[in-house]
Amino acid sequence: MFDTSLTILVASCDNYSDLWTPFSTLFRKYWQDCPYEVVLATESPVQPNPDQVFHRAVPCGKGTGWGDRLSMALEQVKTPYTLLLCDDYFLCDTVDTASIRGFVNLAEKHHAGNLRLLQNPAFTTIFSETEQLGEYQKATAYCIATQAGIWDTRFLQNLAKGYASIWQFERKGSFAVERLTQPLLGTLAFHFPFEDVVHKGRWERHGIRLCQRNRIDLSQSKRAILSDWDYAREHFKGFILNLNPTLVVKAQNLLKLGKQ
Repeated sequence: MFDTSLTILVASCDNYSDLWTPFSTLFRKYWQDCPYEVVLATESPVQPNPDQVFHRAVPCGKGTGWGDRLSMALEQVKTPYTLLLCDDYFLCDTVDTASIRGFVNLAEKHHAGNLRLLQNPAFTTIFSETEQLGEYQKATAYCIATQAGIWDTRFLQNLAKGYASIWQFERKGSFAVERLTQPLLGTLAFHFPFEDVVHKGRWERHGIRLCQRNRIDLSQSKRAILSDWDYAREHFKGFILNLNPTLVVKAQNLLKLGKQ
């Protein structure tokens, strides 16, 4: 029997299937008492694998946009809330189940569309000092993001439709959400201990180190590792974004710049 308040949905695709086993190894190590169903959303049908943590997989078809696949997978989620994770979000420390349950309750209390479990980017305003929650103003850069967070399942299902990629969902969805009334909240502290281990298909160096510390063999991995040039370029792009995030994202949307 699973806790019926929340489902954990891991968004993936066939090209990232090599991450499913290391993801699972770290998930089992750092969230041993997880009471929620863990669902894998991908493209092709997946056979059960005892080395992986997923209780079931939802195939959503190849050639379908990221947002439509996510929306299709969410049709199979019957709980009112969903913890959305990407397949390259590897746990790196123990998850406090009581805290997660508490944040689900807060999401319900405040009728939140999303309650992010970390502050990234910085919040626009403080929503509640006593509950240690911030709020993102709608129509600002990355007020909608795939950072680890608790979503109102139907809010996310409706919002995700039509976006071809995760980047479109975050950049364009951040402005499309302006018409919706549910608040976008998040925790002031970091409450879901994960590392984003792959960037644009390549291993992050800290991801390699995390796997090495946990004796996860990546010798057969066909993924390249980000180079010094890759890091320098990303730092420069981050510097430009931080000058005026909302203006930069609006320009990206208008001019169709960056990865789509």
